Amino acid sequence: MKSALTPMALLLAAGLTLAACNKSPAEQQADAVRDSTEATADSMNNAADAAEDSASNSSDAAQVGAEATADSMRAQADAVEDKGEAKADAIEDGKTTAATTTETTTTEAK
Repeated sequence: MKSALTPMALLLAAGLTLAACNKSPAEQQADAVRDSTEATADSMNNAADAAEDSASNSSDAAQVGAEATADSMRAQADAVEDKGEAKADAIEDGKTTAATTTETTTTEAK
């Protein structure tokens, strides 16, 4: 007996794919900014976890220091994510564009 969910799932997947294709350039840029800053924040949080874990077999003072360092790193990760979200919102609102900067050139996507 065939499942009625299979055709519905295919229609849903097709609809989501079509919706993704219909995003404006600004929405696509904003999504890219969000993805990039989220990846950076995740990496920073992973580094904080590693710093904290590395001191787990150390003295109490070392553990306290590692926890403080990890907390600071997590706060920085949160700030990166917040800044990225603000930038993405500004892109969607048309207040700025996504720009990438290297040491020698700046490329601005419009």
